[in-house]
Amino acid sequence: MLSRHIIRSKTLQAVYSYVVGGNTDIEKGRRALVDSVEDMRDLIFIQISALLELRDIAERKIEENRHKHVPTDEDINPNLNFIENPLLLHLRDNTHVQNAINGLRMNWADMNDIFRKIYKEVQEWSEYQNHMNSTEQDFASQRQFVVKLFKKFIAFDSNLRALYEEKNLHWGDDSVLTGLMVHAWLKCYDPEKPETTEFAPLLKPSEGMGDDDDKTFMVKLFDKTVQNFGKYDDLIEKHLKNWDIERIIVLDMLVIKLALTEITQFENIPIKASMNEYIDLSKEFGTPKSSGFVNGILDKIIQELKADGQIVKNGRGLA
Repeated sequence: MLSRHIIRSKTLQAVYSYVVGGNTDIEKGRRALVDSVEDMRDLIFIQISALLELRDIAERKIEENRHKHVPTDEDINPNLNFIENPLLLHLRDNTHVQNAINGLRMNWADMNDIFRKIYKEVQEWSEYQNHMNSTEQDFASQRQFVVKLFKKFIAFDSNLRALYEEKNLHWGDDSVLTGLMVHAWLKCYDPEKPETTEFAPLLKPSEGMGDDDDKTFMVKLFDKTVQNFGKYDDLIEKHLKNWDIERIIVLDMLVIKLALTEITQFENIPIKASMNEYIDLSKEFGTPKSSGFVNGILDKIIQELKADGQIVKNGRGLA
C-alpha cells in the first residue's frame, strides 16, 4: 500500500508533466496519473515473477546436469533445497500471484543469460551455501532466506532495472520502491494466514470520518492544483519580493501550488502536516535552497489566507 507521501510525489510528477508538456486536457492528465500508480502493481508482479524465474533457472540447470554425457553423483542426486523452498513453491502455486503474472504475459527468454549470471552469483553467496547445507525445514527460516535473496539479487539488479525502463519510462525509479514493497510483503508471507498471501491494493480505501480514500485524494489534489494554477501564480507573486525570481525553479513553484491546494481544499488534514510533507518533497526534487524557499513563501501565504478566512479546518488541532 502506498503512503500518502508517495501519492503526493506521484501527483507532483503528474502536474509537472502536465504543465511542462503544455497539456490542456485535464482528464487526460488525470488518467495518466492514475495509470502511473496502477502500473506500479504490474511492476510488483514482474519483480515477483523475476524471483520465480531465478528458481526456474536453477531447476533447468539441475536437469541439464542430470543429462550430461558423464554425470557425477551430485548431478544425479542434486541438492534440491533451493528449488523446493516452500515459499517459492507456494508463490508458484498461488492463484492470486499466478493470475497477476499471467495477465502480464511476461517472457523472460531474452533475459536467460542475465538470470544464469544472477544464479551463478547466488551460488557463490555464503547465505545460499548455508541454506543448501542446512537441515532446518521450518517455514520461517526458509522464508528468511528467500527474503534476503530477493533483496540482494532481484529487487535492485541493474540489468532488470534497465528492462523495466524499456517497458515503462517511470519504472526504473519506481522499481526501487516496489522492490522494497515486495520485500516487506515476503517477510510477512504465511500460507496459514491467507490474507498475507495476496498483495494489498496500492491505494487505500476510505476509513470513514471524512477521510478521503487514496484515489479520491490523489485525483482531487491533481484536479484542484491544475484548476487553480493561475490563481496561485497571483498569490505567490505577491510574496516574491526578497527572492531572485530567475533562480526559482519550476518544481519549487509546483510544490507550493500542491501545498496550497491541500491546505485550502482538504479540511481534515492539519496545516502543519501538509507543510512538512511539501517541504520534504522540495528537498527530494529541488535544490539545496528549495526547502527554505518553499517554507518561507508558504508561511507568508498561509498567514494571509488565514486572515482572509480562506482556510477552514474541521476538528481540533488541524489549524
